[in-house]
Amino acid sequence: MASYDILGNIAIIKGENKNKKQKLAVAKELLKRENIKTVLEKVGNVKGRLRTIKSKYIAGEKNFIADYKENGCRFKFDVSTCYFSLRLSNDRKQVALKIKKKDKVLVMFSGVGVYPIVINHYSHPVKIVGVELGKDCCKWAKENLRLNQMQDKIEIIQGDVKKKIDKNFEAFDVIMMSRPNLKHSFLEYGLKASKKNTRIFYHAFCKDEDIKKIAEKLIEEAKEFKRKIKIKNIVFAGEIAPYKHRYRIEIKVLN
Repeated sequence: MASYDILGNIAIIKGENKNKKQKLAVAKELLKRENIKTVLEKVGNVKGRLRTIKSKYIAGEKNFIADYKENGCRFKFDVSTCYFSLRLSNDRKQVALKIKKKDKVLVMFSGVGVYPIVINHYSHPVKIVGVELGKDCCKWAKENLRLNQMQDKIEIIQGDVKKKIDKNFEAFDVIMMSRPNLKHSFLEYGLKASKKNTRIFYHAFCKDEDIKKIAEKLIEEAKEFKRKIKIKNIVFAGEIAPYKHRYRIEIKVLN
């Protein structure tokens, strides 16, 4: 059977090297499962600033709205317009359990609100703000706040972090940088929202042998902005391609 992801009511198959008849056979098997109503095919890789994945309808109900549960929370989103990674479920929980009730938390690249909602579900910090570029993602994030009864607990700001986070932006105790797999580190903007002792959870993408170099580069980059940081921990956060992994670099801001 082709590899696939299950997002609640939707299964997304990766149909490389399979013809139409074979894909349809896979889809029919998946539709026998109680919760799966729609089967789509992933076409190509993540693209653009909004990290969207093109999906093609294969079988079942013609629908692109996922209704998905994770970590005791419920999420709805359009898989054709919103980036979502099933493989970050454990990372979301691990980060959430590191948050304290007294913390003010900023989630950069907050997508459909999954990190903010999971953080609030487990840790109930005093404040959570999410910043997300995609308008459709923000629409679904607000719907997800409603589904999880967290409208008064989390603020969603729609816009580019490069424009929304300036030198006058509020300082936070914790910053989650579930950043896209782009060359730009965005560390400058995380530091603008930091103060002494802020903890940053930063996603990096690389081969195993390169992760230490990336961590060292972050320390040097921080110096360019007259900030000192310390790498507290590096945690494997999932595979994104053969021999290429996502890591969570845990940072402490020293000044």
